[in-house]
Amino acid sequence: MDDEFRELVDEAAIFGSLDDTARALIAAQLTPRSVTGGEILIREGDAADALYLIAEGRLRVIGRRDDGTAQTLAELGRGEIVGEMALVTNEPRSATVTAVRDSLVLELPATTFLTLVQDHPDVLREVTTRVVGRLMRSLRGGPPTSPVATIAVVPLDETPELAGFGADLAAAFDRLTGACTRVTRDTATTALGDLEQVSGARLTGWLAAQERGAEVLVLVADPEPDPWTDFCVRQADLILFVAAARTASTPRRVEEYVAERRAHVPARTQLVLVHPATTVDPRGTRRWLAPRVVEQHHHVRIGRPTDVDHVARLVLGRGIGLVFSGGGARGVAGLGVLRAMRELDVPYDAVGGVSIGAVVGGGAAREQSYDELSALLRDAVVTSSPFDVTFPAVSLAAGKRVTRHLQEGAQGLDLEDGWRPFFCVSTNLTRGRVEVHRTGPAWHAIRASFSIPGVFPPIRSADGDLLVDGGVLDNLPVGIMRAGHPGIRVIGVDVRRARDLGGQGLPGDGVVSGWRVLLSRIDPSARASDRAGLGRILLRLTEIGTDEDDRGDLCIRPAIETFSIADFGAFEQLVELGYRAAMEALPPWRDEVVSGSS
Repeated sequence: MDDEFRELVDEAAIFGSLDDTARALIAAQLTPRSVTGGEILIREGDAADALYLIAEGRLRVIGRRDDGTAQTLAELGRGEIVGEMALVTNEPRSATVTAVRDSLVLELPATTFLTLVQDHPDVLREVTTRVVGRLMRSLRGGPPTSPVATIAVVPLDETPELAGFGADLAAAFDRLTGACTRVTRDTATTALGDLEQVSGARLTGWLAAQERGAEVLVLVADPEPDPWTDFCVRQADLILFVAAARTASTPRRVEEYVAERRAHVPARTQLVLVHPATTVDPRGTRRWLAPRVVEQHHHVRIGRPTDVDHVARLVLGRGIGLVFSGGGARGVAGLGVLRAMRELDVPYDAVGGVSIGAVVGGGAAREQSYDELSALLRDAVVTSSPFDVTFPAVSLAAGKRVTRHLQEGAQGLDLEDGWRPFFCVSTNLTRGRVEVHRTGPAWHAIRASFSIPGVFPPIRSADGDLLVDGGVLDNLPVGIMRAGHPGIRVIGVDVRRARDLGGQGLPGDGVVSGWRVLLSRIDPSARASDRAGLGRILLRLTEIGTDEDDRGDLCIRPAIETFSIADFGAFEQLVELGYRAAMEALPPWRDEVVSGSS
């Protein structure tokens, strides 16, 4: 065990600046401490007397919001340090730390740590860097979370299509990490004998040895509550419930059992729905999600390794997200980017979009073919204009055409029915905030995201709020993608123009005659791009809002500067520009990032 302590000290980043002698002294000062699942290791408000190095298991750091409700600040695994902040600040503990599952930590007394910091200032610098890094990751995209190490796969039935999922997932993890071990009841029985006669301590110790020898451990449970399933779910960082989509969506007894067994520290749970290989679109996902509380769901087709790879990447925090900005006509360039990604075999595991980017993103999440999606969009914005002009009491257009096109394109599907997770955003005028749509009828959410204020009528939400184009507040929602999928690498497709709409032809005193502007429209010497008309002003307003500090890990910006926001007639040219930009930007990024993600 002393050798293992030394190995953990060598791996810990905060001790990286120390020489071998100093590390050996630290290892000698460490005291092992077992923490059972649900046990509190550190309590908020207590005096700081030690820090802890996690040797086995997983810990959850929980703080309090201003209103007193609990908030997960981080989840930490093997090799991570916890409890160092209070030692540095010399203040009471600022959060509570609880064991997610049976864990082993190595305790380093505060006096030893403070002496270490005095003798080796680099250690304090590393600790400070880690604290700031956690804070920044939290601000950018949800709580910092160590990659899960042990995953329990719990089939909900004994149906044929579920029998091989555990093996398929383990194979996907192995392709991703090169080091995955799958453990079944038979595996454990072969190694230890009759599990009914094996002590819990021996079984836990054996499992810890399996975990140390692999980057990912997959525990395949039984579909019924029994001692083996109980052991699997108690030792898991994440539980995947797996169901055949064709079966009844009612919760199973094993799900209720898991909830009871993990009541002390609610488990992170996700749902995987397995579909026949010939399924075109998943349907009815909402009936599965309604009676459950899961942090995420996945759709998998039998015989599609790429679907299982997608689950593996998201579970390990190595997913690839794709976010399409709005930009009026220029948004169709996203079609070209999508075409290039498929030609280059660059995968994507989650999709987000705004305005016309929500239309493109919705098709990408459904895995619609390029030809199908291109034809639908061309018909909607070129063949038959979406602008059905009406008396401008609420908007310039009635909205009937755009609504009809979106309803026909969505084919009755919900946002939850995509092969890949999808969200779009709108602007909630009633509450003055960004509205994130992840559930409900796809056409309604995309219509809200596409509701250019003043051009199309607002959409009314189920709560009676008024929703308009999401680009007003966030036209490239990379941060929302990161918050929904910790660790994800994001490709942003940004089709906004840095400059648009000059003030040429307008008086400096702000007094404008609409009649004079109307007459100027027939003046051949006036360039269309210089005309700041009402419609184009309203369109421009929807593409300005975004977080300029985060455009994605890779931002693809097609050369669309010469095209106006209303240039729908340039459909083919814009698609081609998106394609060219992606074909140039993606190969080096794919070689660097994707090769390590699939």
